[in-house]
Amino acid sequence: MSRLFRHAARLAAAALLVAAPAGAQNALGAMDASQAAPLRGLHTADDLRDWAAVGRLDTGVSFCTATLIAPDRVLTAAHCLFGPDARRLPDESLVFSAGLRHGSAEAIRRVIGSDMPIGYSRPPDTPDMASVGQDVAILRLERPIPETMVRAIGLGTRAADRSPVTLVSYGALRAEYPSIEEDCQVLSSLQAVQVLSCHVVSGSSGAPVLRIGPAGPEIVAVVSGRSETDEGAVTVAVVAEDLVPTLLTRPASAQLATGPVRNSPGGAIVFRRVDQGTALRGGTGARFIRP
Repeated sequence: MSRLFRHAARLAAAALLVAAPAGAQNALGAMDASQAAPLRGLHTADDLRDWAAVGRLDTGVSFCTATLIAPDRVLTAAHCLFGPDARRLPDESLVFSAGLRHGSAEAIRRVIGSDMPIGYSRPPDTPDMASVGQDVAILRLERPIPETMVRAIGLGTRAADRSPVTLVSYGALRAEYPSIEEDCQVLSSLQAVQVLSCHVVSGSSGAPVLRIGPAGPEIVAVVSGRSETDEGAVTVAVVAEDLVPTLLTRPASAQLATGPVRNSPGGAIVFRRVDQGTALRGGTGARFIRP
């Protein structure tokens, strides 16, 4: 087995993770200044000109990152809709603030409904490949955000391994403004899960992984978590091109036929997960059962 193949296999295995308890930023290891160097804060209207569709999703107990993908639809990670006790949060507790920066937002909307793959549940202890590969959710807003206020970002096809991607996210210690990282790379892929070289912290869950093309940015994946590997910290994301269009087009009462989430037997691998980002005290890592 070649060194390159082994490297990709290890990274792909490390990708299989779900969120740690809310507020586990210290346990996950807050990034120091050198680690955070690739991030550039978006503090002004000019900075946010192309990224106003990215906003903060407040849940009443924490926050995640989310993106406007249609005038009345927002994309985020499914685990953001669950509290620290793994119980489902009511849709009415969710608020999306598009382009939020230092107390000012381009638009603020409450959530009135949500869709996620059937069978998805936030595993409290031993998340597996099936749950990570379904970690996306679509939120329905109380009323549309006009394109004259915020231009939604559309979906794109899967990004190829070794291709460049861009990440825009909120996070712990930068909850009041988004940051952008423009030099990420897709390191490896395993089914619907991809491993990226991007930097994320608590609150970055649900952030859009973007490819910048001639027509502008398009969403190719959604941030699910973070893992520690032999090579260092990596970001884990879910490919958007299959699950998201299905969620967008199915009737609100329909169910996505993906089957139940099941744990897979196998050896354990230590991982850490980017979670919703409010409490900054304590918390523990988790163990993933690798297929």
